[in-house]
Amino acid sequence: RQHEGGASSESHSPETKKKFAAFVSHMKAEASMEARFVQGELETAFGQRIFLDSDDLRTLSDLTTHVRESDVLVLVQSKSVLTRPYCLLELLTACQHGVPIVGVCLSKHSFPYDFNEAHAFLSDLDETLATAAPGAHELLREHGIHDLAEAAYLLSCCIPKIISVHLDTCASRNMLKATIADLVATNPNPN
Repeated sequence: RQHEGGASSESHSPETKKKFAAFVSHMKAEASMEARFVQGELETAFGQRIFLDSDDLRTLSDLTTHVRESDVLVLVQSKSVLTRPYCLLELLTACQHGVPIVGVCLSKHSFPYDFNEAHAFLSDLDETLATAAPGAHELLREHGIHDLAEAAYLLSCCIPKIISVHLDTCASRNMLKATIADLVATNPNPN
């Protein structure tokens, strides 16, 4: 079956339990602390493991497997996250295998995410990626992504439509709790 944007749907029975409740995708240079915060809060909320590469990734060849073994992919949306080839690979894997994607937008941040810039970048990914991330084409090809125009289409159809929750790590404890509660509520596969 096809979801909107061309992503395939895999059928999972309610009894199928994946290894991770969520997979946190992020650009370390811009959002490592925010990713760690989200991981900890979601583990508390779900009582299950949340994938974070610094804790759970032993070899890069397992990266796409871990995305598929997650109930949802949480994209920490910082300024340059979509220029990171591994993040693109994670997002493409989620889109292709029917893993829902939700966003945590860092708009009040040193590296703020801009939805319009992200959409423009993804729309022309086959052209803009070479400038933004030299060597990214080769990495994606090594992982089976050969047609960047198709990848650009899939991501530009999928990513702008995800639900995003704004995270301000300078906010009060109550605001942070409310943000995490909103993020938990967006989980399309609740326990």
